[in-house]
Amino acid sequence: MIVRTLRLYEFRNYASAALSFADGLNVFVGKNAQGKTNLLEAVYYAGSLRSFRSSKETDLIRWGAREARVDIEFTRDEQPNQLQIKIPDQGKRSACWNEQPVKKLTDLVGRLMTVSFITQDLLLVKGDPADRRRFLDNELSNLNHRYFYSFFQYRRCLEQRNKVLKLHAEGRGGLETLPEWSHQLAKYGARLFMTRSRFLQDLNLRVSPVHQALTGDSETVQLSYQPGISVQEPPETEEAWQQAFEEAIHKVQKNEIHRATTLLGPHRDDFQIVIDGKDARQFASQGQQRTCALGLKLAELTFVEAALKEPPIVLLDDVFSDLDPDRRKSLMAFLEPRSQTFITCTELASFQKKTLKGAHIYHVQGGSVSDGA
Repeated sequence: MIVRTLRLYEFRNYASAALSFADGLNVFVGKNAQGKTNLLEAVYYAGSLRSFRSSKETDLIRWGAREARVDIEFTRDEQPNQLQIKIPDQGKRSACWNEQPVKKLTDLVGRLMTVSFITQDLLLVKGDPADRRRFLDNELSNLNHRYFYSFFQYRRCLEQRNKVLKLHAEGRGGLETLPEWSHQLAKYGARLFMTRSRFLQDLNLRVSPVHQALTGDSETVQLSYQPGISVQEPPETEEAWQQAFEEAIHKVQKNEIHRATTLLGPHRDDFQIVIDGKDARQFASQGQQRTCALGLKLAELTFVEAALKEPPIVLLDDVFSDLDPDRRKSLMAFLEPRSQTFITCTELASFQKKTLKGAHIYHVQGGSVSDGA
């Protein structure tokens, strides 16, 4: 998978920009707040239809403009593709795929696959369970449209079930529909449980060798799934997950009615990260947390690569700032034979000279991009 060109119009601080990319390493260099991260964000948005920084799409529109646009050309399975997305300040966004209007934009999610590492990814290790659930949902939604569908259906069921419980607590409704909403919640929740469990089992096998490579074999890391229901062992089938979920709901239903909320389910999931036998969230240093989060993202890269049978696009935002020279070297050695990579940095001195050989370098200043060594 290779991004060939990127054109931006009224996107963030870019009035317009047109860039062509190298197959391997592409480096955006410049001072802070010049627009380097905005370029990575545009590529990420084209693949996922969401920003990695903001939940408000209007934030992507340059100040004073009426509409932003992202046009991108890339190859997948050696086939050329074109995607154009328009983001208006009012109304719905629109898109064209290979010059044909797209009716259902969610069908575009995951056609351009990216793996990104940004500052917020440190929350994977030190953040709340919601941050780790977001990591799972973002990755699995891009790769698995059945998961993507089930995720939104689960959220809808959860919202409706909580509404029934709340209205009953306020004396404004009965519980007649609660059993059906509980059944639907268990149905879609089982799919989330099953997919997350298998993904984390696979990721656990991948993250340990990646983390050891980054740390010179000085640390080990392990992941363990903590589902939002109590099970002795993770069930092996979706049907078994659904049965376990329905039984768990039945046990706590009286308490849920009393508290007017759904107490169990995938919306309470988490996974634990352990470095050298200790909980990374509580005991890891900031450097360990950063390396661990990066290792998780690189393990994600190998997972996506195996699923797609080709490497995804890698987006690294200021990743070198907190890595020592040895870990920088290990990171680049891991990436060089694999993926087209986009990196932002404030100075080229972060790189070894041999790493920059053959790289495409862009200087970014005030929403303007120029080629140059």
